[in-house]
Amino acid sequence: MTDREMYEIYRKWILEQTDSAYRIEEKSEDEIDFVTECAVGHVQFYHLEYEICALTIESEKADEPLFFLHFEIKDLDHAKELFTQMIASLKKAGEDTGVKVLLSCTSGFTTSFFAEKLNGAAQTLGLDYDFSAVPYTDLFEAAMDKDVIMLAPQIGYLLKKAKEVLKDKIIIQIPADVFATYNVTRTVDLIKEELAKKEKTEEVIEDIHDPEWDSSIAIVAIIRRNRKFEIHYRGADLEAPIERGVIVKDELDLRDLEDVLDVLFIRHPQIKGVAIVSPGVVFDGRLTLPTVKIFDVDVVGEFTKKYGRTFVLCNDANASAVGYYANHRDCGNLLAYYHPLGNVVGGAGLVINGMPVFGKKDFAGECANYLKTLNFSEDRYDLSRTPEGIVELITKLVLPMICTIGPDTLAVYCDLLTDPEELKESLKKYIPERHLPEIVKMDSRFWELFYGAGVLLYNVLHGNSKYREDLNEYRNR
Repeated sequence: MTDREMYEIYRKWILEQTDSAYRIEEKSEDEIDFVTECAVGHVQFYHLEYEICALTIESEKADEPLFFLHFEIKDLDHAKELFTQMIASLKKAGEDTGVKVLLSCTSGFTTSFFAEKLNGAAQTLGLDYDFSAVPYTDLFEAAMDKDVIMLAPQIGYLLKKAKEVLKDKIIIQIPADVFATYNVTRTVDLIKEELAKKEKTEEVIEDIHDPEWDSSIAIVAIIRRNRKFEIHYRGADLEAPIERGVIVKDELDLRDLEDVLDVLFIRHPQIKGVAIVSPGVVFDGRLTLPTVKIFDVDVVGEFTKKYGRTFVLCNDANASAVGYYANHRDCGNLLAYYHPLGNVVGGAGLVINGMPVFGKKDFAGECANYLKTLNFSEDRYDLSRTPEGIVELITKLVLPMICTIGPDTLAVYCDLLTDPEELKESLKKYIPERHLPEIVKMDSRFWELFYGAGVLLYNVLHGNSKYREDLNEYRNR
C-alpha cells in the first residue's frame, strides 16, 4: 500500500466517525473539523515527502491547544488510535466548561460549605462557574486543572508560596470579612475583577543552541509531571533554533517518540543527531521505565537502525546535572536533584571533578531505591504535595548523598521548592553549616535538562566519548 493510499483510507475512515457529541465540518480536502459547543478538534493533512497528520483541539477559553500531536501516517491502526484519543479529549473538554474555582483552607470543611453556597449563587445568576474545595494538603495537586484559586484567611500567609508554585493561575486571598459572612456576591465580584485583569503572556523559553555546536541536533525529552507525560522537543541548527513543541499524553508509548522523530526528520533532514531524555533507569541506550511497562528496551539501537542518525539516551537527572555544570563551571563538585511536580521521589545527577558520574550501569542517583528506608514525619506521598512537605522530603533524600560526596553545590529542580533557604535551614539540623553545599534552584522550564542533553550528544557526535560503537555502521547513512 502506498503512502497516498493509506492517507485516503485514513481520511475516509475519519469522516465516517460520526457522533452526536460533535458535528463534522469538511473544510477542505486536507482539513476536517470536529465541532462541539466548547471546543474544536482539527485534523490537518500535509503532503510532504511523506503523508503527515496533525491533530489539535482548541478552545476559546484556553490560551494554548488542549491537545496537539503530529505524526507520519504509516500504520493505520496507530493512526486510528491517535484520532480516538483526540476525540476522547474533545468530549472531555465539553465537561470542563466555564470557570473552575478552587477554594482551600486548613481542613477544607469551611470552604466546602462556602463552595456549596457559591455554586447555588452561580446557578441563580446564570454564571458558568464551578466551585470546589480541598484542604491545603491537596491544593497543589487539585489546582492543576483549575482557573482560579481562593485561599481562606487562615492560610493567607501561604499566598506567596502558592503564587510561586502556581504561576499560571489566578490566586486570590479571600478577605476575612467576606469569608466570615459567606458573602457570595463580593466573592463573585473578586473573581470577575481578577479575570478581567488577566492578560495572556507568552512564556519566553531560552533556546538550546550553542554557537560552538557545529551540527544540527534535536532533543526529545519525556517529562513525567502532574500524572501526565509531556514529550518536549527542540531542534537547533548551526545558527538558530529550528523547531520547538510539546505533546501531552495520559499514557506513554514509544511510538509517540517515533511520531515526533518522523516529523522532525521530514522537516529538517539536516539533523545529524538526537538526544532522548527520559525518567527511569537508563544504561547503554536501554530504557527501563516500570510505570509504563517498559523494561530494558534498546531505544538507541532501534532508532539508530531505523533513522540512520546518531542517538543518545540520557536520564533526566543526569542531563540536568550536565546542563547546570556546563554553564556554572565554577560550582565545584555538583549534586543536582531533579523532582518534577506530581512525583513522590526525584532523582539525582552528579558531576565530580568536572566529569559526570553515572555509576555502575548508570545507577548512581536512583533515590527511589532507598526511599523506603527513610523515616518521615508523615506519609511521603502527602509530603510530596505541599511546599512545606517537600522540604522534609528533599532533605532526607539528598542527606545521604551530601554526607557521602560532600558536594560544593546542590542544584534543585522542584516546582514546590519555593525558597532554597528553607532547604538549607532543614539540612542544618543534620549537617554543620560549614559543610553544607551552596543551594540553588534550577530553571523551571527545563533549560538545564535540554542543554545538558545537547552537551552529551555533542560529545558523541565528535568522538569525545565512546557510545554504542556496535551501531557505527548504521549512523550517518
